[in-house]
Amino acid sequence: MATYFLRSSHISRGKGSLATRAAAYRSGERIKDDRTGAIYDYTDRRDVTYKEVVLPSDLAGRADMAWSQDRAILWNAMEYAGTRHNSRVAREWLVLVPQELAPDQRVALVRTFATELANKYRCAVDVAIHEPRPGADRRNHHAHLLMTTREVSPEGVGARTRLELGGRERHQRGLGPSREEYVDLRARWAEVTNDSLHRAGLNLRVDHRSLAEQGLQRSPRPPIPDKVFFAERKYGPSQAGDEIRARHRERMDARQKGGAEEARVVERQRRQLKSRAVDDFKRKDAQPKRPSWTTLTKSQRNEVRRRQYVARREIERQDPVREARRRELARQQFRKSYAKDPERYRQQRRNYRAGHTEEINRNQREYRRIHSNELNRIRREYRRSHAAEENRKQREYRHQTEQQRTPSKEPTPTALDSAKAWLEYRQSQGPGPTAEDSARAWLAARNAQQFSDPAQTVPTPDHDPRSEPAASDDADERPRPTLDYDLEL
Repeated sequence: MATYFLRSSHISRGKGSLATRAAAYRSGERIKDDRTGAIYDYTDRRDVTYKEVVLPSDLAGRADMAWSQDRAILWNAMEYAGTRHNSRVAREWLVLVPQELAPDQRVALVRTFATELANKYRCAVDVAIHEPRPGADRRNHHAHLLMTTREVSPEGVGARTRLELGGRERHQRGLGPSREEYVDLRARWAEVTNDSLHRAGLNLRVDHRSLAEQGLQRSPRPPIPDKVFFAERKYGPSQAGDEIRARHRERMDARQKGGAEEARVVERQRRQLKSRAVDDFKRKDAQPKRPSWTTLTKSQRNEVRRRQYVARREIERQDPVREARRRELARQQFRKSYAKDPERYRQQRRNYRAGHTEEINRNQREYRRIHSNELNRIRREYRRSHAAEENRKQREYRHQTEQQRTPSKEPTPTALDSAKAWLEYRQSQGPGPTAEDSARAWLAARNAQQFSDPAQTVPTPDHDPRSEPAASDDADERPRPTLDYDLEL
């Protein structure tokens, strides 16, 4: 069945939000914030089915309003228009679009409401319709209407819209409380939604009023804060969510008892929540005053995030079951993201290693030093359990290596072949000289080589007279030694 949902919130610089980042995320585009120099790239989103910047009807299509159709120009102009440290640079309307409508009917519904906002407040409305992501609730067709807090015109960004005026300004202009405008806008979204359902031939209706105003006796479902809701959808049940549901069940039990029991339970819960809020306020007030988020540099913000992460992880480790479930869900999410674009993750890993080489090596050496016994034990167990497989792989490798070797042209003769060859040579050449004959021949050759003048010596075979330089004063004209190596030995 169709469900009514409409919520308004501000994109405030005091909360650390940026209109450029919000517009890039909702439209799935790449936008650079000229004021901070940061680039926000969400072009990998695949759930954005429709996006458009809607202008007042009398300004739509004009050539001098082309600047407002570029999201980077439009939202950078809004960032520069906000001069205070806590300026509200945009207002977002988050609406739930009935899943029973066709895609073109959803576009027509959201565009109708966006046009009415633009005409009523003379502003630009950046519309983005999202379909449910894989793994999410299939009914979650919703739209983000990012509305400028200032009027737009051919001259650029103007004064603040009527909806953003404070109480004194509204009184001076004769306007009523801003709450009345919120109620009217909530009613208007219900009307245009019901009109779309009627034109689609669906017998469904939505109502912006509370259950009590509709005359229904059932209790509404407990509202779960966004942070708790998304954390539970990602990691499972949480302590904060369990407390909210426990209070809701306690009120339901008190209602069944009847009488004034429900009022007493509600009052007691209100006092408990108020006391907890006061204690939290006192605790925060006792702590040193932290600087504004917008005044921190990038490195300082990262340091704050690291401290918050460490504190949160210490709390999560107290529940081993939830910690194991969180780790498994995180691994599954990483595998899905890695499968979409593995090269991007490889490049990020290479860049990180190139910039943190010394730190990585130092951490690895420290880890090995501390866990050396455990690492050695794991290696021994692995080798013991995989010994057969490793031996098989080594045998296969040796066998393949032997097959790949080039066989020699002449096979190596065996001992029998060598003996036969020697006998054949002996028979064909006759017996050779004996040892005594060889000794006598050597002595005769030595005596014949000696000279009568003892000052002269016969050059030894190791001494080559051709290598002696000639007597010349010019070093360049001296003969170079001739190296005549016998390569046929």
